[in-house]
Order: sequence, then C-alpha cells, then structure tokens
Amino acid sequence: MTDGRNVEIRARFRGGVAILNVVGRLVRGSTPSLRPFVCELVANGRVAVLVHMAAVTDMDAHGIGELVSSLTTVERHGGRLALIAPSAFVRRLLALTRLDTVFTICDSEREALVSLRVVAVAAPLPRKGFDDRDARPCI
Repeated sequence: MTDGRNVEIRARFRGGVAILNVVGRLVRGSTPSLRPFVCELVANGRVAVLVHMAAVTDMDAHGIGELVSSLTTVERHGGRLALIAPSAFVRRLLALTRLDTVFTICDSEREALVSLRVVAVAAPLPRKGFDDRDARPCI
C-alpha cells in the first residue's frame, strides 16, 4: 500500500522477461524511482522489460521522464520495453504527449509477452566488442 507520496514497484520474472508492477503515484518526490529498477535489470542482462501500469493513479512530468529514461536505457542495451494496461489517466497523458506513438502499449500481459517474444528468447544478448570505457552511466 502506498502512503500518497510513495509508489510501490515489485519485480517478477517470466523466463527472460522482467515484469514490473507499479502501484500508486508516479510523480516528483515519489519513492522508489523506476529508473534504478530498470538500470539494475539491464545490468543483470534483462533486456525485455514490461511495466504493468493499471494501478498507477497519477503521473506528472517526472513520471513521464522516468518512463522515457527507462525506455532509452533498455533500448540502448538492445532490448525492448512495453507498457501493460495503463490506467485511463495514464493513457490520456500518453496520448496528449504523443508518447503513445513511442511506447509499445499492450492491454494484457499475454499480449505484451507475445510482442516481446523475440527479445525474451534472445535475452540476454551478447555484447560483441563491448568495452567498459564506452559504457554510459545509468542515471
């Protein structure tokens, strides 16, 4: 349960796919932040990430930034990120900002798993010629 300022983020795994259940308000000042969860997943080779958003009750510019940063992080590492069942409020916000054309948005977990199935089978992807000096910090 959240206290109005906090958001609850729980991770579970289905094969090579990480599923993050987000509950509460994804707004400035809410803790924990979504980015560290995604960064840790990517650092551990999880490049297929689903973010279940049916229970997100509020989201502001900070929350949008968290989603965009998470998408960028996953894609930079050769992966894919999809949103599952965003609440009506979040769907309207994504449409207003035209981010509904950037994110893969699925109505169900099953649909999202099917849309990421190629990545899920291939995860983690080998990084041929990877050099730590070229790595960008995950912030």
